[in-house]
Amino acid sequence: MNRTCIVVADAGLARFYDVEEVESPRLKMKLVERAVLTNETDLKVLGQSVTGKVRTETNTDRGSGPVHPMGAQRERHRVELERRFGQEIARQAGEMTKGWAEGTVVFVAEPRFLGITRESMRQTLAQGIELKEIARDYAHLTPTDLYDHLARNGIVPAH
Repeated sequence: MNRTCIVVADAGLARFYDVEEVESPRLKMKLVERAVLTNETDLKVLGQSVTGKVRTETNTDRGSGPVHPMGAQRERHRVELERRFGQEIARQAGEMTKGWAEGTVVFVAEPRFLGITRESMRQTLAQGIELKEIARDYAHLTPTDLYDHLARNGIVPAH
């Protein structure tokens, strides 16, 4: 039996679904949510000053040279936090597919986060499990809307 796991994620939220058959005249299959992960670090607040202005390095001596914004360091920190969250998502996907001899994991994420997480996901999944990737930001869709989008892309059977 070929099983399918759908992982939909962005930098702050990950949802894990199984595709299951339904005994209904209207529907053939549906998505059943199995787990949700949230990134504990609020990435929106990260790096904002109290006044809302861009923070700069402290420079109290005129001879020290120009003041530089801390944006580059903040961006490296944000990418590292996203990478760690991506590793947690990959670990959870590996746990969900642990007993599978074969199957498919469909990883749907916004393009930047997909690039950060791709390698961790490939290393975590077992040999017989195929990884499909879709570069879309569908993390906040309802299961029904997500199923419709995936059916249009040919990932899951249409209703």
